Order: sequence, then C-alpha cells, then structure tokens
Amino acid sequence: MSAAFHLGSIILGNILVNSLGLVTVLGLTFPAGAVAIGLTFSARDFMQERYGKFGCWGWMLVASIITFLFNQQLALASFSAFFIAEFSDWLIYTRTKGSLEKRLILSNLISTPLDSLIFVLLAFGPIWPAIWGQAIIKMISSLLILPLFKNGKIRNYYLSFQRG
Repeated sequence: MSAAFHLGSIILGNILVNSLGLVTVLGLTFPAGAVAIGLTFSARDFMQERYGKFGCWGWMLVASIITFLFNQQLALASFSAFFIAEFSDWLIYTRTKGSLEKRLILSNLISTPLDSLIFVLLAFGPIWPAIWGQAIIKMISSLLILPLFKNGKIRNYYLSFQRG
C-alpha cells in the first residue's frame, strides 16, 4: 500500500506540473504538482518502515523512471531534486532516534525545502516565490499524513459496508 501511494503521488504530481507548470493560489506560487509530490516524502518514510532501510530504494528507483517517462525536459530537475531530497529524507529518517512521527517531521522539514530549491531552480530558474511556495506546500502536504498515526504506529483503516 505504501509503495502504491508513493508511486501514485509521483504520477499525479508529474501530470499536474507537466500540464499546468507554475500556478498561483491565494498569492502563493508553486509548481502545480507540489501538493501530490509533498505526500511522497511521508510515503517514502512509510515504505522504509515496510521494506526496510534499503528496500525502499528499489521503489524510489521505479519512481525516478516514472518521472523520466512523463517529460524528459523536467526529468533532470525531477531526478536531481528527487535523488538529493529523497536521500536526505532517508538519511535523516534512518539516523534519527525517537517516535515515527518525530522522525517523519524532522526528515520532511529538511528534505522538502531542499527538494523545492533544486527542482524549481533546474526546471524554471531562480523564481524565488515558486521555491518558497513549493517548500511551504510540500511541507504542509507531507504533514497531512500525520492523522494516520496512533500511538507511534500507522493506523489501519478498513472499509466496511453494511446492508441497511
């Protein structure tokens, strides 16, 4: 499930940035896929919990290939930002002690601005409002996953249908 969520977030993010480019919403400028891509940072941490310290790298490679297939022009920016930010996220999450929530927040706090800086600079140039906007959007979206935690573990949600 975590791998599907991770890959789905990347696919959606690529579709949005490829078709819409930079957008401005409520005065905040950012690449259109920032919300979806922000989810990938937390999803990556979940993958590490599921597949181990190094097992998640296979899924991150698949995600990089998917990014390349969407738009070769954005592929260098995406791959560079993705590799550096995901590596940073992985390293911080792996080395940090404490609760799952603490490790997730700390790793995202560092990796999302780093990703934003690299991606926007390489894809669109030094558009600082877009760099800051993307960093803010990605951090917020990466934290949207926190309600899925309970007592340091990922909650399992099951859909059930009742006949009425």
